[in-house]
Amino acid sequence: MESYFCDYEIFAGSDKEVRKVSIDLFYDKCNGTLVEVPAWVKKGISHRAKSGRVILVSAVCPDYERINSRFTYRGVGSEIPYIAGVHLEIVKEIAGTLEDSGVELVYYITLADTEFDLPLVVDHMTNGSADEFLRRCQASCDKLFIAAEKLGLPIAEAGRFTKVFGDWFDKYQDALNFLRQQLEEDSGLRCNLAEESSARVPLYQAMIGRAADMGYCCEMVLRQWAQYMAWGECATEKFGTDLVMMNHSTSNLRKINHPHFRQGRERIPILQLSAGTMPE
Repeated sequence: MESYFCDYEIFAGSDKEVRKVSIDLFYDKCNGTLVEVPAWVKKGISHRAKSGRVILVSAVCPDYERINSRFTYRGVGSEIPYIAGVHLEIVKEIAGTLEDSGVELVYYITLADTEFDLPLVVDHMTNGSADEFLRRCQASCDKLFIAAEKLGLPIAEAGRFTKVFGDWFDKYQDALNFLRQQLEEDSGLRCNLAEESSARVPLYQAMIGRAADMGYCCEMVLRQWAQYMAWGECATEKFGTDLVMMNHSTSNLRKINHPHFRQGRERIPILQLSAGTMPE
């Protein structure tokens, strides 16, 4: 009997045996670390698992400094980033759930090293050395791979955005140019940019260790939007159309399936970490 799906449940096996597991268990077994899985994401995962394999790709931040359970952004380390460690624990539950159903999981980790070209950030975090910023990010990737293996996860690769995705800069620049053009034409987008920039002033100031004006914050939001757009396209090209993304909850995730790259294509299903996984 071929693998098939019904009501978001996975059925896998042979003519002698059929096993099933509800995708809702992804949410139930992760003890509140995942946002409740929307119906469209369940359907997307079911569709992908029908082949007997799910490709799950985490997108994580670097090892930014934390003190007393709060991010300070006073530096970037070379250890396992806090949120990335939460990803590993969630994937451990997901892998077990899929394995019980006879569905193979292939897991990748991509780490956002994209601040390396921001002089104010690297001045603050690595004494002005972009190379050191990248070295620390790579060291975190190497340790994440080892940690995933120790947990028994089916890890295939852990790497930096700009290393894993060969055409990262082209896709990113394409998205950034598109957004700049849209800002000239769309007053609603300009309002959205202003609102998000204002909300993120404390974050961007912490990341450079000094005051930041609204012009700088708007540019940083625009960059992040373009990065999420580029990730969606680069990840599809790298991992295939059957990938599932996992990321912390952020409004930036709306850009992953932006029609600039994905018009008329199936949305990438996204598993989101709950707000409770983020330090205050």
